[in-house]
Amino acid sequence: MKKIYTLVIALIVSTTTFAQVDAYSEDVKQCIKSNGTYAYYEDVVDQMFGMLQEQYASQEVPETLWNELKGLKTESLEELSQMVVSAYRGHFTHQDVKNMNDLYATKAGQNMFKEAGNLTEGDKVALTEFYRSDTGQKITGSQDSMNASMSKISEMWSSGFYRTIVGKLSEKGFNL
Repeated sequence: MKKIYTLVIALIVSTTTFAQVDAYSEDVKQCIKSNGTYAYYEDVVDQMFGMLQEQYASQEVPETLWNELKGLKTESLEELSQMVVSAYRGHFTHQDVKNMNDLYATKAGQNMFKEAGNLTEGDKVALTEFYRSDTGQKITGSQDSMNASMSKISEMWSSGFYRTIVGKLSEKGFNL
């Protein structure tokens, strides 16, 4: 009977832990969509395909193959998102991420990324208050570390994605 209770408790704890991890990941994904990080990397993928199509122009790669390869964009961006979640996890609590999402959902938070030069006085007050908070202090205090983490993540992810696409082209008989 003890074994059954232990098993049930372990199952409840692992389910709760998984739900928390999943919620954290989803909140970070929302955060990087709101702050423009996700859109930036979508553009990186598009630019990478443009560069690859130029590099392989003499190979006459069919458009259908390019379209198939571009279909890997979503999967690759999901992998990137998981890497970014790891970086956030090292710097921010789940509550910090929720606080960021709350800020980014406000007019001030949206203007911060879209129209930084046109912030209203109200926007400036709201942003100042946020950056004086514990979460805001963590953001400013971890900028160097986060920038270093994001740089490594970006390099690993982009080179991996590039190698994947080149490898798939090679499998189909297209080589530089």
